[in-house]
Amino acid sequence: MNSRIISFTVVPLILTLCFSFSVKAQQTIFNVPSADITDKGVVYLEHESQFRAWNPGPYWYGTNYFAYGFGKGIEGDITLYNVASPPSNNISMGIGFKAGFPLFEKAYPKEELRWTVGSQLLVGFEGQGVGYWGYTHLSGKIPEINTRLTAGISGMTRQLCGQNTIQFIGGVEQPITKKLSLIADWYSGKHTLGFFTSGVSVAVFKSTTIFLGYQIPNSRKVAGRQGLTFELAQFF
Repeated sequence: MNSRIISFTVVPLILTLCFSFSVKAQQTIFNVPSADITDKGVVYLEHESQFRAWNPGPYWYGTNYFAYGFGKGIEGDITLYNVASPPSNNISMGIGFKAGFPLFEKAYPKEELRWTVGSQLLVGFEGQGVGYWGYTHLSGKIPEINTRLTAGISGMTRQLCGQNTIQFIGGVEQPITKKLSLIADWYSGKHTLGFFTSGVSVAVFKSTTIFLGYQIPNSRKVAGRQGLTFELAQFF
């Protein structure tokens, strides 16, 4: 891996590990938005690196997330997408919201059924213009084993994934201990977000979580080769 890729990957890790606060929620599984919503008054920051350090086809893609909890199940989001080496020529920013609504709480309290909806206005910084991303999904737990399943639909324009497309989104979250979970998610379709990603999330401090995964593209021609995913999440 060249020095530019190393610096983009390691520097956010060093900076973020300098802080420690209380854990509130998880904002994505890997790339699919989770059912969690940032608590009122809480700031959430996350850096994600998708990379392949070996030949053929080494690459690095970076995404940086900011969220603020407004309360009543609503958060505001700002995300910087597609900073990459080699260059993506499609750097963009998304500004929007995510909202979550509990379903059938009295009838099925242990299942924690939820409906989640979100949207972002996408602003391209490299001549791609303005677009959008919208998504919605349902999720719930299997009480006996505490597994959360998520399934829904997403629609986005070229500012985010290189083309205008609609895709299925899905995810699985399986706690193993209070600090360790097995997780996986998937975007269907042949576009730059079309990956199946699986791995683990580990709570390393009270407010810091690391995500480590391996991603397999739906289409190597469009999304590139298999690689690794590293995410570092911090609450303030």
